[in-house]
Amino acid sequence: MKPQASRADIMPVILGGDMSAYPMAREFHEAYGVRTTCVIPDPIRIIRTSSFIDTCAIAEQSDELIVDAVCRLARENPGKRLLVMANQDASVARLERIRDAFPANVISPLPPHDAMVRASNKIEFARMCASYGLDAPRSEVVHLAGADPIPPTSIDFPLIAKPAESSAEYVALYWKGFKKIYFIQSQIELDQLWRDLRAEGFSRDFLVQELIGGDDTYVDMLTAYVDQNGKPTMFASAQVLLEDHDPKLFGNPVAMITRPMPELWEKVGRMLVDLGWRGFANFDMKRDPKTGRVLFMDFNPRLGCNSYYACAGGINPMRALVNDHVDGIGEVQRLSRKALYSRAPASLVRRYIADDALLAEFDQIVRDGLVFDPMRYRADSLGSRLMGWAMEKNYIRKFARHYPERTDTAF
Repeated sequence: MKPQASRADIMPVILGGDMSAYPMAREFHEAYGVRTTCVIPDPIRIIRTSSFIDTCAIAEQSDELIVDAVCRLARENPGKRLLVMANQDASVARLERIRDAFPANVISPLPPHDAMVRASNKIEFARMCASYGLDAPRSEVVHLAGADPIPPTSIDFPLIAKPAESSAEYVALYWKGFKKIYFIQSQIELDQLWRDLRAEGFSRDFLVQELIGGDDTYVDMLTAYVDQNGKPTMFASAQVLLEDHDPKLFGNPVAMITRPMPELWEKVGRMLVDLGWRGFANFDMKRDPKTGRVLFMDFNPRLGCNSYYACAGGINPMRALVNDHVDGIGEVQRLSRKALYSRAPASLVRRYIADDALLAEFDQIVRDGLVFDPMRYRADSLGSRLMGWAMEKNYIRKFARHYPERTDTAF
């Protein structure tokens, strides 16, 4: 999509410089023709070579250094509204801690603290879902802090185990062989996981969850925005075709077909309004192939790393943000265009689609040319375009290593 004429009154600032930051910067560039600044010690290469992204280097990601960097950017750009955003759980938590230290021309759009606390509580989230006619999987929260014995789970095996929330402490364990999500087949295997985590000094909560069958094509995504007046002004949704199977990134969508889901939009919108939510919310869902139920798996207080799928579907999340916080416009955006959003080559994605009707739909979308890769942007520099192409092709190697053939459970 072509960028619009540049606005001189806004300056996006992203706390981070990873694969979720580049699409956000692209969305701002397409919507408003503006440059984005990433505050990060070591951004990925596609950001370093971009023609529309600046980097503000800091020695480390500490509260003090980030506050200093944002305040300096605000002083250097007194005529602009700085839109400071985060798109990782740890960065969102940090932004909530430090936002009061920013000057008046800085906007840091976050939900109210109480709403985030309720949403992050997995048991409370399941209760909220039930109140609005939304299903959630059976879940148990396991407290790893201390040395008390952990009782056996009451959830049937096989099941899923994963951190109750993202944290830098757990990410650091990836390099020791720990996974983002575990497929557990017995109590013995689960008990060993608890011992291994405690042996590493990990003391945060873990989540045990019933396994919902079906491959990656049974997963859906929904993204919403609620403005400062409590009005939902953006809805996007998509059916996942393929997720990342790298143990460190497991479950992150790689390819999706955008689809309107108005019935779910309405229910989610009511839940967010009653919760007092403001800003972006992102939901992971899975359809049970046995019953057809749609189960809400996760509620994320941020835009999500695959936010550009909304643009593939014909709307731009950054318009919802700027309309709300800068322009005071209550425009409502709802995804309407069917398209393929994919970080991986279409030929690779096609191999993992077993349903004939879905495969025919996929092939037609590809023939129609409605294919969007968030990392391949024609308006960017040659270096970044080449890097985007290389990142797309790299998925061929990744899937050959981590998920060479599809399975009925996606594990």
